[in-house]
Amino acid sequence: MAKTGRWESRVTTFIHPTALVEDGAELGVDVDVGPFCRVSAQAKIGDRTKLISHVVIDGITTLGQDNVIYPFAMLGGPPQDLSYKGEDTTVVIGDSNILRESMTVHRGTAKDRAVTRIGNHNYLMAYCHVAHDCIVHDHVLMANQSGLAGHSEVHNHVVIGGMSAVLQKCRLGEYSFLGASTVIRRDLPPFMAAKEFSTVTGPNLVGLRRNKFSTDDIRTIGDLYKIYYLSTENTQESIQRIIAKYPGNARVQTFIDFIQSSQAGVQR
Repeated sequence: MAKTGRWESRVTTFIHPTALVEDGAELGVDVDVGPFCRVSAQAKIGDRTKLISHVVIDGITTLGQDNVIYPFAMLGGPPQDLSYKGEDTTVVIGDSNILRESMTVHRGTAKDRAVTRIGNHNYLMAYCHVAHDCIVHDHVLMANQSGLAGHSEVHNHVVIGGMSAVLQKCRLGEYSFLGASTVIRRDLPPFMAAKEFSTVTGPNLVGLRRNKFSTDDIRTIGDLYKIYYLSTENTQESIQRIIAKYPGNARVQTFIDFIQSSQAGVQR
């Protein structure tokens, strides 16, 4: 069936007749704004991005190219933070993301980053929530009804199981994994897996293999877990032993740098 609606001067950009795109909004080439969407005057939407239907793009929100936004998602809504007084804070979303039904991304607060960021190639499933001032890097998967509290950060290639929660200011290191219904209260180091109430169970072996980590790397990451989590040494002693055992190892350095830069404390 042929589409009916308003064609912009860039002939491949389509706005459904029931959609509301406010004056001032910037739409790229081949953007598709479906039925009953609303796009704010301050929004910027990159080429080939598709708003399927009933999507709200609020405030100063920028979307890159090739994103697909499913019905009832709201991007750029005001933060759920009592300190917010209407400041011009933002949401910035990169390229090639899939944001599923009824998920929400709130803009930043003036007291922190003033921006909430989502990178590239992420898949955020239905009813997920990305709160104010969060950073979601690249290739992240958030399963249904999982949520990030304000000021948290999720690094590359992280998988967050359904109905999980990441508390405020916590970080998830690259290639880490949260099982379903997990609560994380402190930083989870790279390559590690956690379940239930902040229980670190070991390396994320399934994720590492799927991402084609070498056998040697997986063996080394297993040893990091044993030294850092299973020994009787304190944090500093564990780190010193790891450095001495694996000098110059890039995976090990990623692990150490993450721990040493922690502000919220490391989940142990």
